[in-house]
Amino acid sequence: MSEMYTIHAEGTRLRFEPRQDDALADAAARGARRDGYETVSRMGDPGLLHCAVFRRAGGDGGLFALHDQDGLLFAAVAESNLAYALAQGFFGRMVSEARYGADIFENMDDCDER
Repeated sequence: MSEMYTIHAEGTRLRFEPRQDDALADAAARGARRDGYETVSRMGDPGLLHCAVFRRAGGDGGLFALHDQDGLLFAAVAESNLAYALAQGFFGRMVSEARYGADIFENMDDCDER
């Protein structure tokens, strides 16, 4: 079982609270369309770290499922639109910084000075 969180917006910051929701965690792990959620996008690199983003159909908030090459790491549910919008930026930075860091370290053996 992967980790599961509820995302709370506190001003412009996010707070992640652990939660138990086996059905939602299983849906996030499958990578298929979630009951009550619509696919929005996938951010990041599927070979490294990526985030599947889902919007709650007919309601507020959404679901974020973070995966690496081995599968689901954790899922986080934003139950308000503010938390959902802030979390998109949070997870977008997380996956892009992972890719940037991997690129830097993959190229450390290459000599730039000639």
